[in-house]
Amino acid sequence: MTLWASVGLIVAAAAGVVAFCWWGAGIILHPPAMSPMWIFPEQFGLRYERLSFKTSDGLELNGWFIPSPSGDKRTILMCHGWGDNKGELLKQTYFLNENAGFNLVYFDFRSHGESAGEITTIGGLEMRDFDAAVAWLRAAKPALCDRVGVFGLSMGAAVVVASMINHPDLRCAVVESPFSDYRGVIRRWAWNNFRVPHFPLIDLVLGMLRLRVGDPKIDAFNPVEAAGRIAPRPLLVIGAELDDLMPVDDVTRVFHAAGEPKQLWIVPGACHAKCREAAGLEYETRVAGFFQRNL
Repeated sequence: MTLWASVGLIVAAAAGVVAFCWWGAGIILHPPAMSPMWIFPEQFGLRYERLSFKTSDGLELNGWFIPSPSGDKRTILMCHGWGDNKGELLKQTYFLNENAGFNLVYFDFRSHGESAGEITTIGGLEMRDFDAAVAWLRAAKPALCDRVGVFGLSMGAAVVVASMINHPDLRCAVVESPFSDYRGVIRRWAWNNFRVPHFPLIDLVLGMLRLRVGDPKIDAFNPVEAAGRIAPRPLLVIGAELDDLMPVDDVTRVFHAAGEPKQLWIVPGACHAKCREAAGLEYETRVAGFFQRNL
């Protein structure tokens, strides 16, 4: 093989790696299976108000305020997962309003559902969205701000864990299938879906992600490091026995890092984001009961 042929192969291989890393980072930034907005409160007979607010970096996020049917002032801020939206979460959790009587605040994270934004970062920038949602609640519903809890699912759960330290007035949290660190969940997703080994390709993809987002620390988002700072506020951590994205070992890392008071519930036979589907009434009873005791 000639020198120029060898150089050509090296250049082609390097270009292929760069193209792969660009593509991989793009999947993180743009979920390939984004849920459409097809679920709304009126489908469940729920009264609601539309809401919108701006993030610190200028994005407009949209959501719903679902008032308590009994006039209860206890309120829960609801945070959905990556590739989902507020409607998907509503479908699983509206029992907290209809049966348990809480005010519920749902919103779409950036680039999801009805919110603005071109990219999602699975936690880093979404903490800004969470902060903006809390600020909206304080400004728009001040009479409801004394007894506020949080519910998060998957990405939303990780955002809740990482953000609670910034909002000491939030009284308690339920988090279902939180991941313990950003790089770990990216590596598992890539392996589960494409059988891509984490070294060296995923490490290179994460480098490209930092470059495309323009934040050298975007993949340093680490909920397990923040979990210990939630205490002494009560925390309920829920995991799914058959979850291959946020496996039981990962969920329990978050639980063990948290201080007391805390509870752990691993739902038998449940897959990722399907704990309510697997546990049915027991799920509703445990989650609603936790908020009733702690709000």
